[in-house]
Amino acid sequence: MLPKATIVFTTHNRRELLHQAIHAAQNQSVTVKILVMDDASTDGTQEMMSKEFPEIEYHRSSDNRGPCYQRNRGIELANTEVVFPLDDDSILQSPYTVEQTLAEFDHSRIGAVAIPFCNILQTEKVNTQAPDKSQVYLTHAFVAAAHAVLKSAFLKAGGYREFFFYMGEEGDLCIRLMQNNFFVRLGTSDPIHHFQPPNRVSIKADVFGRQNDILFLYCNASSQYLLPYLLGTSVKGILYGIKVNRPINMLKGLVQGFKLALTDSTIRSPVNSDCFQLYRMLKQRECVPLVEIEHYLR
Repeated sequence: MLPKATIVFTTHNRRELLHQAIHAAQNQSVTVKILVMDDASTDGTQEMMSKEFPEIEYHRSSDNRGPCYQRNRGIELANTEVVFPLDDDSILQSPYTVEQTLAEFDHSRIGAVAIPFCNILQTEKVNTQAPDKSQVYLTHAFVAAAHAVLKSAFLKAGGYREFFFYMGEEGDLCIRLMQNNFFVRLGTSDPIHHFQPPNRVSIKADVFGRQNDILFLYCNASSQYLLPYLLGTSVKGILYGIKVNRPINMLKGLVQGFKLALTDSTIRSPVNSDCFQLYRMLKQRECVPLVEIEHYLR
């Protein structure tokens, strides 16, 4: 039977979680193809795949290329129009999540679905979930651990820009989807269980988070908004660093972001001002009925 969708797992040194994730994916109510994109794991993942899942297509990089690189390659290899690029700690707890999400690509302008998920080690609160099923609700971006994309829309938007490497890549892709008149729908499916560690504090997240805030604006903000938003984002980043008692990390990230922007002008490809403002509105409100922006689609 031909697969209805492709699930692309990106993984790095999480063998046991990947093992759970694959078993859950194999138990979906519709036929799926599974790809595993291994970002240079050294914990025995390759041996596990060979021994326990020889039927699954497995690709391993010899060096650490980052999740954006692995997602891009996996989606390019997919032979279905809808692709679920999931993390290795994203467990499809319900056998119906893929089937339910496939049904939500029922409008020609839906380029991605933000699948409901909960950080199960922290709380049972469900994130990125539509308030009801009465109509289509849009949001500005999905979370990488729980999303599905239309392959054709993804490729038209250029895929993930790999210089983001870690954090912030979702919004950058989603605003370029919007530039091509594709939007992110809030899902209504059974939620994914995301096994993110509780109370995680990471220097890497601090630095790359602030760096990519700057890169997002430099790459995408139209000229009239670029300088004021860069200034506002920098101030907010520093104030947040002071609030959480990690100002040096935040400052380092901001400096890195400006340095990268100033040394590589080729990465700047701003969206039009209407698209940028619409993205900001969707981000501010988080949930907007499609009918409210139908004039933009025309």
